[in-house]
Amino acid sequence: MNLTYTENVAATVLLKFWRAAVVCLLLPVLATSVQAQVKVTVELGKNRFLPRESLLAKIKIVNFSGQTLVFGEDDHWLQFQIETEAGEEITPIADPPPVKGRFTVESSIRATKEVDIAPYYALEQAGRYTLTTTVIIRQWGKQLTAKPVKFDVTNGTVLWEQAFGLPLKKGDPPGEPRQIRRYVLQQAKHLKAMSLYVRVDDGLGGRVHRVLPVCAMVSFNTPKAQVDPRGNLHVLCQTGGRKYNYSVIDPDGKINVRRHYLIAANRPRLAFKDGEIIVVGGFKITRPDDLPSNKKNGGEPKLILPDNEPRPIPNIRPPVPVPAKRTGG
Repeated sequence: MNLTYTENVAATVLLKFWRAAVVCLLLPVLATSVQAQVKVTVELGKNRFLPRESLLAKIKIVNFSGQTLVFGEDDHWLQFQIETEAGEEITPIADPPPVKGRFTVESSIRATKEVDIAPYYALEQAGRYTLTTTVIIRQWGKQLTAKPVKFDVTNGTVLWEQAFGLPLKKGDPPGEPRQIRRYVLQQAKHLKAMSLYVRVDDGLGGRVHRVLPVCAMVSFNTPKAQVDPRGNLHVLCQTGGRKYNYSVIDPDGKINVRRHYLIAANRPRLAFKDGEIIVVGGFKITRPDDLPSNKKNGGEPKLILPDNEPRPIPNIRPPVPVPAKRTGG
């Protein structure tokens, strides 16, 4: 049967229409197929943070595609988006965090990447936020979006703060401090437990270097803090009925020293000796989370008694007589 020109045009248009319709119907199916073969999830260690606190996102990729997938061939295979509760996107204050390093995920294998995204977003305002994570599978030309996760940013209570000038480096001319830092002690409540945080910044409105948790704390005893001549922050905080945590944080926000004490005849306290800040009083114990660690893995906490403290009376067992040997009769 011969078709006229008009009928040929109509048939061609109808065929293109049906092809487009089929593609539109298949796209969700293809997307669902990819999601069934490769699963991406994102987790946060907790759901409540202080402003500018480290926000560690753990991305898990599970591969059931039957082939090895390659990631990290560029720095933008992993993308993040943060929105407010009203749907307003938070503009990054720096380029999105590049997740460098090429790696492969074989079939039936799960890979995990951890990224601290806090330095790239100025999350200073309290409120609820939504984090969306997208993984790009370059060899397929596809991208997968993990289920969004929600988290809250809440303001902590300021307990103490101190601004200080960083010590001059070798070769610097004398004069006023060129760099000013500030330590801020904050307390925050999470799941009915109180925690102590340290914020290190360049002053009000300045750059935030780090906001980090230090230890648990009790509400009936305010932590004690002092800055030494090298600009390190020394913090002594009561963490329980008889327990204390002693930490030393440097101007970059890194905990270099962590020690633990128990109340003895007197309480631990900060003091000066030979120009150094030290802890006097109390019993010092060693734990696996001490910094720097001086205990082997798996070791039990050890009680270290100062020479001027009373020592516990040892529990001495009475001697047990050795039974007499029987002689043959």
